[in-house]
Amino acid sequence: MGAPEISVVVPSHDRRLRLRWLLNALEEQTLPRERFEAIVVHDYDEEESQDLLDRHPLARAGTLRHVRIPPGTGSASRQRNFGWRAARSPLVAFTDDDCRPAPQWLERLLAAAAARPGAIVQGRTEFDPLEIEIFAAPHVRTVEELHPPGPFTQTCNVLYPRDLLERVGGFDERLSAPAGEDLDLATRARASGAAYAGAPEALVYHCVESYSLPRMLRLNRKWEEIAYLAKRQPEVRHTFTHRVFWRETHFHLVLALAGLVLSRRRRGFALLASPYVRRALRRRGTHLRARVACAVELPGRILIDLAEVATLIRGSVRHRTIVL
Repeated sequence: MGAPEISVVVPSHDRRLRLRWLLNALEEQTLPRERFEAIVVHDYDEEESQDLLDRHPLARAGTLRHVRIPPGTGSASRQRNFGWRAARSPLVAFTDDDCRPAPQWLERLLAAAAARPGAIVQGRTEFDPLEIEIFAAPHVRTVEELHPPGPFTQTCNVLYPRDLLERVGGFDERLSAPAGEDLDLATRARASGAAYAGAPEALVYHCVESYSLPRMLRLNRKWEEIAYLAKRQPEVRHTFTHRVFWRETHFHLVLALAGLVLSRRRRGFALLASPYVRRALRRRGTHLRARVACAVELPGRILIDLAEVATLIRGSVRHRTIVL
């Protein structure tokens, strides 16, 4: 067999069931198996590797390979670098182990890449419709990029020419947390002259996950690296609100806090809190039931946003640049 046309690289850690679903989705691709390969870079033990990967039909067909690294030695950036460097194809598609590509994903990514040779190609990402019921739970997380190419070039659904990855050195492994490493790579790649194209027909479904409030507060620690990203790549600030606030909600939160402090002198300043509250009460929709749910979640939402801002302040001090 000759070299495949496209390689799919997947980093995986502690998501065995979801990885199985991803591999099953790759098994169902309309692109013939001899035209693609899948490379999973993971830290599962030998028994799990055999059960989950070696015995999968894609492995038996010669389509799936895997690279095992010792537990605790690989960030997502490092895992992806291992993966694309092991790839045999001129094109590398990245997705994650909490995703499920639609059957025509690879076929349509290839078509988009052929139409724009040498370009970064971002596909469309939607929440997984099989998990829509989870939206009823509090503190839900998913990823959507409905109109690619978007500003963040998420690795849940993106394609790079392999020679472009070689030219810019791949992912920056100093960005050890899964936070901004995809945008950093895209920024460097585009600065080297690469074009950036969207492929809305290349669809990936992203999982929907619900977290407890303590876990959400712990999860936000990874955002400390956003300040490092902003310092190294100042141009990413064009995606920030007023080039300082990483999320628009953070800008509204700071306004609200300022309004509460200033309202002690003059009541009118309390109105500065209205944009934050209005946005928070519409997170789930505008109908009455959704607003009631948002109102119940509002105290937790405030804590999460405060924790994110505090994390960004720590990162700003550490990296000597202001991001809130």
